[in-house]
Amino acid sequence: MISLPVAVLLATTLFALIGLGLSQRQRAAARRAAADLTTALQTEQARRHSAEQALDASLERFSAVFRFLPDLVTLTSLDDTRLIDMNHNWSTLLGYDREQGLGQCGRNVGMWARPEDETEICDTLRAGKAVHNRLVTLRHRDGHTLETLARARLLSIGKHACILTVFHDISEQLRLERAERAAAEAQRISEAMFSAAFHCSPDYITISRLSDGTILEVNQAFIQLVGWSREEAIGTTSLNLGLWPIPEERAAVVELVSQHGALRNFPCIIGTREGLRRHCLLNASTVVIEGQTCLIAIVRDVSEQKAADDALQESQAKFSRIFASAPVAMSVTRLANRTHVDANPAWENLFGLERSAVLTRSTGELGFWVDSEVYDDLYARIARDEIVAQREVRIRPRGRDEIATCLVSGCRLRINGEDCGLWSLVDISELRRIQGHIEELNEGLEQRVAERTAELQSTLETLHQARDELVHSEKLAALGSLVAGIAHELNTPIGNSVTVATTFAARTEDMAREFASGGLRRSSFDAYMDNAREAGELLMRSLQRAQELVRSFKQVAVDQSSENRRPFELGEMLHEIAVTLGPMLKGAHCTLDIAPANALQMDSYPGALGQILTNLISNALIHAFAGRPEGHISVTTQAGLDNVSIRITDNGNGIDSTSLQRIFDPFFTTRLGKGGSGLGLYIVYNLVTRTLGGQIDVQSTPGKGTRFTLVLPCTAPADGAHENAMAIPTPERTPLNFEDFGPII
Repeated sequence: MISLPVAVLLATTLFALIGLGLSQRQRAAARRAAADLTTALQTEQARRHSAEQALDASLERFSAVFRFLPDLVTLTSLDDTRLIDMNHNWSTLLGYDREQGLGQCGRNVGMWARPEDETEICDTLRAGKAVHNRLVTLRHRDGHTLETLARARLLSIGKHACILTVFHDISEQLRLERAERAAAEAQRISEAMFSAAFHCSPDYITISRLSDGTILEVNQAFIQLVGWSREEAIGTTSLNLGLWPIPEERAAVVELVSQHGALRNFPCIIGTREGLRRHCLLNASTVVIEGQTCLIAIVRDVSEQKAADDALQESQAKFSRIFASAPVAMSVTRLANRTHVDANPAWENLFGLERSAVLTRSTGELGFWVDSEVYDDLYARIARDEIVAQREVRIRPRGRDEIATCLVSGCRLRINGEDCGLWSLVDISELRRIQGHIEELNEGLEQRVAERTAELQSTLETLHQARDELVHSEKLAALGSLVAGIAHELNTPIGNSVTVATTFAARTEDMAREFASGGLRRSSFDAYMDNAREAGELLMRSLQRAQELVRSFKQVAVDQSSENRRPFELGEMLHEIAVTLGPMLKGAHCTLDIAPANALQMDSYPGALGQILTNLISNALIHAFAGRPEGHISVTTQAGLDNVSIRITDNGNGIDSTSLQRIFDPFFTTRLGKGGSGLGLYIVYNLVTRTLGGQIDVQSTPGKGTRFTLVLPCTAPADGAHENAMAIPTPERTPLNFEDFGPII
């Protein structure tokens, strides 16, 4: 656009050219051109003036907008970042005067909390990129910071590159967002805490509609207390579920909560699924959930506490009754000042004062104690929480001329927050008087007791002699019984032998006379030979029986240390015994069955084991099958870890319970005089338990047979054979001790 002075200059130049000699025609054309140019210049000038006015108005509006924008706006030089202009909010938000900032760098002024933000914005703009909503922190003059969103772009003003930056303050927005997030987090934490408190509370908590009692939520303590599951409870009214066995109590709760908004420690009865009733304390308040008024109820089970309180009250009532009705004088005093709290009627009778007269006074103040140091010591011991038991003291009761002797006991207890002492006194004055009288009598009796003691000593010596004679007589009687048993058993075989020998001798004399006379006939000789053979058999049987008896009796005292010990196989030894006993079993019509077993090596005494089995089988033949046409005996073995179990079982008559208890006693037999010596099973017992180091057991049912069980170690004890297994033990007798019965007066 050409300015007005330039147009005037062009017109003047044109007229000068015309005056230099142009032709008339050319001058006319030039004048027209000049006129047109002048008109154009005037038109342009008018338009330019209008544009300048519009620009001024626009600049004025821009300046107004720039100055009064609600955001903070700055115009800075791109080269040196100096502030060219700022709007009013620059001073308002940052606290600086406009004059303080013009021509200064922002970082020098201190507006940038992070100066590198300004550098990064400039670098971004120089790279041809726009800055849009960049988070920038500005610093106020007083030091606090502002959080802003910065938008910046380049502007060319004249030949200068400038930066127009708009800072939108979002500090309040961020604060509100943070507050909102904090509120949300606080709500989340509150809900989590409520949920944790709700579900982890040891008290039963329910949320229900206040209007109809429909249960909306329950915690775990509810389930544990009443027994209904969460699924069973939710959606059911508390009355229908059975939580309120007394419906009037819930109605009272609803009314009180409706009136006051909350309820504290309301005593109530809560029902359980099993039909029990629990004493509880209820705390409740209302809360609005989704537009409905709900009741939050916290229930604490105090059944045990109530039971304890009832027991305490009952105990207190019992104590009060016992205290009042006790025949012993009892009182309760404070340890602080020793004044009385209470006293029972027996105390009133002992001290001669009414209870009301001593409630604020002490016994020391009333002068009842003879020994004041004892009185002080008793309270000192009770204060140390010691127990005073049966301590003898002296007191001066009112209305009695003499000093009373009492036994006092006391302990410390706490009553209504005070340390007190509970005392009991027993008047033993009469007892001490009687005791003194008895002591006098005892002194007079000492001489008579000494005389009587001498007489008793003489009598005691006589009794000791009589005891020794009785013991000796008992031993002789036992020996006589043993000799009688032996003689009785030997009498039969020896008598039979003597009779046979006598008869055989007489018959031999007759045969000799016939031979000497020459009248011996063959028939007589044959008869004599038959008699001789029969007599020999009878003699042999009788003498063998006597030999067996003598050997059995001899084994009672013979030392078994000479028994040979050797390794052997149990099965082979059992079969050898079966072969040896074959003739005996055949004659008794009895069968012996030895069950096969695995080979078992033993290191023991085969002779003793053979004797045991022989005695058991012989005993069965004699006793078990009496009156039976035939019988059966079985022997079974079972190996253990380090022992063997041998069972000898018969199907005979069995043994009655009375005989079963004495079956191993020496000389006990049910066939005394009929061939039984009573030593067979005794020998068996001693051989098993002493020589072989094992155990023996017998079980029998009358009419169904008997079973002997031997449990023997596979390796016999080393010293088993050195003991006298056949020795008859002598029972130890406790000597008579007359002193056990106390002195004889």
